[in-house]
Amino acid sequence: MTRQRALILDIMQNDPGHLTADEIFAEARRRMPSIARGTVYRNLKLMEQDHEIARLEMPSGPDRFDKTAVPHGHLYCDGCHSLRDVPVVGLVRELEAAIGTEVRSYQLTVHYLCPECRRAMEKTLN
Repeated sequence: MTRQRALILDIMQNDPGHLTADEIFAEARRRMPSIARGTVYRNLKLMEQDHEIARLEMPSGPDRFDKTAVPHGHLYCDGCHSLRDVPVVGLVRELEAAIGTEVRSYQLTVHYLCPECRRAMEKTLN
């Protein structure tokens, strides 16, 4: 593992969210001023291919990266665009029972309004 790859992994592991490549690059540049944008993007791609991390395609805005490559779902707020992990073990088991075989991989994003955005919308309507 190169120093750059270790740095990128450290940035992702120590951030509670799902960062964009540009956010990862900005933090990497802060910690290692000589790192190039291409190095960060290339390493993210390699880390995704090696199943160390997961790339999440976003409906609006740039893709984000997940430090957890283990399959799980996400809650995406259509209001503030926040993204949170959600366990879906029971759902996957139900799918497997329904189709009669193992689910090998999936990407699940549930769109909703987070409590804060829902409150703001209700205030606007009243």
